Amino acid sequence: MIPAKIRFLVAAGLVAGLAACGESAPKTASLHDAMPFVPLPPGATFVQRSGGPDALQITVRSPSKADEVAAYYRHVLGTNGWKLVSDQKDQDGATVLFAEKKGPPLWVRVQQAEDGNGTLVQLSGAIVSKRDSVPAKPAS
Repeated sequence: MIPAKIRFLVAAGLVAGLAACGESAPKTASLHDAMPFVPLPPGATFVQRSGGPDALQITVRSPSKADEVAAYYRHVLGTNGWKLVSDQKDQDGATVLFAEKKGPPLWVRVQQAEDGNGTLVQLSGAIVSKRDSVPAKPAS
């Protein structure tokens, strides 16, 4: 497995290379807009970042077990104004949490790493436009 820092440097080099060739890199949502609050589990290391103009996903690895990481997120997303809306297992056995707070929602997927060493956590956020957050007026 390629260490996260090396992968980041390779990706940054590819983006810089595309820019030098006159091609623009695909735009992704900014971290501030899509996920103003990014709770990371203890000992997290960066794995990857992906997304589009209205959404962003960050993947990190934690050395902790999946059930410990899921418990961490249940606690964090149940405090400080967060409302844990959904807590389910997906078809792969991963814990999938959905939480809301004033601002963008947050999806968290927690799964034991395939190599058995730690846990992978996918944090996904979306940009909520002002018109999406304003309730629609009933038709008269």
